[in-house]
Amino acid sequence: MRLAQHLAAIGSLQAEPAAQAAVLRTADPDPEGDPVALLEAEQEVRADHEALVVLLSQQWGEPETVDLDALLLAAAEGKPLPEPERTLCWRVAQLSVWRVDQRWMGVGLARRGEEIPLQLLAAVGEPGRSAVSVLG
Repeated sequence: MRLAQHLAAIGSLQAEPAAQAAVLRTADPDPEGDPVALLEAEQEVRADHEALVVLLSQQWGEPETVDLDALLLAAAEGKPLPEPERTLCWRVAQLSVWRVDQRWMGVGLARRGEEIPLQLLAAVGEPGRSAVSVLG
């Protein structure tokens, strides 16, 4: 687990004024195609995600779980979405979201297709914008 690195990256996201998303970790597929190695890498990414949600919940309270499928449908229909919601909906099915200092902060597992490696993502939204109204 790389929790200290993940927390530092989240702190950097929060320090930036712009809304954005960042990849915290990727389950890199084995170049030899070893399915056991890939499974182990994905389990590590999932464990990091679970541990990060626990740590952030201790700091900010319980998150809201937001289903991004409605945003994905809107994006697929060509409706304009702000960033990072537009990027997130194409990659993440569900996002754990906290409201922190007038912004929303979220973490989730990204993969909308088996050919794409599993990733742990973090994102921060615009000041004053509610995660519920934008993401929910």
